[in-house]
Amino acid sequence: MENKRKIKTKKLILILILILISILAIGLKMILNYENKIELCQLKDNGSSQMMGYIITTKNKKTIVIDGGTDKDTQNLIEQIKQRTGKVDYWFITHPHKDHATCFINIVQNTDIKIENVYVTLNEIDWYKQYEPQRTIEAENLQKVLQNEKIKDKVTEVKLNQEINIDNIRCKILGIKNPEITTNAINNSSMVIRMQVNNKTILFLGDTGKESSEKLIKEQPQKELKADIVQMAHHGQNGATEELYKIINPKICLWPTPQWLWDNNSGGGEDSGNWKTKETRKWIENLKVEQNIIEKDGNKTIKIW
Repeated sequence: MENKRKIKTKKLILILILILISILAIGLKMILNYENKIELCQLKDNGSSQMMGYIITTKNKKTIVIDGGTDKDTQNLIEQIKQRTGKVDYWFITHPHKDHATCFINIVQNTDIKIENVYVTLNEIDWYKQYEPQRTIEAENLQKVLQNEKIKDKVTEVKLNQEINIDNIRCKILGIKNPEITTNAINNSSMVIRMQVNNKTILFLGDTGKESSEKLIKEQPQKELKADIVQMAHHGQNGATEELYKIINPKICLWPTPQWLWDNNSGGGEDSGNWKTKETRKWIENLKVEQNIIEKDGNKTIKIW
């Protein structure tokens, strides 16, 4: 009887030790993740146009910018950069439309802010002239500034599935220019960026459209497309397909969407416009997303760890 009691006591002690080790391991992992946290800020719109801009701070205080916005959004981005280190370590331009790339152009041309690396995916100018002539000037403006002496040696044309490691963030380029897609041409040639930090994944879609959504689904494994956080394509309307969002299955949605577009308001009140924001909002509601972070609500920062 005494031996049985001793065996039971030893088993109980062993179980308690294993439980304690598990608790300590979980606690250590949480501490390490917290130390490796990043901060992601979705920038507000500062004019009457839609725009898109994100600024990310890594664990070692490196600054990453994705797009930036329009001319009227430039000062806000400058202030955000100066609140950090005063320079940009990595700048990703998803495509050359002015509501995405103008801040970058202005900062290169008109400020002394240092930019260490620039990543783009661009077609030849003749392609823009043929398939989106009314907006070729926007591609020309970006191409011109990329030749500026301050940055021309720091520009990289990304490759499909290229990996870029930035401190504790592993970036992978899932989508690049698609010269064969000539419908909604420039948007469908948006860069798509997957970022992984700790066990969290963020997916930036730029202005991905229907056709490039279909290409992503066809060419990328579903596990690569799944993400905890997704940037809603084309400002949350008439962009990526419902099928793609179902595959992504996000917990948090980043909406680069101004108030008027969120409300589908063309000036005559809510739902007076022809935009498809409400349709996209329904898709996301059906996915039971936990949090929507919307451009209309101002500069919003989340910590990811």
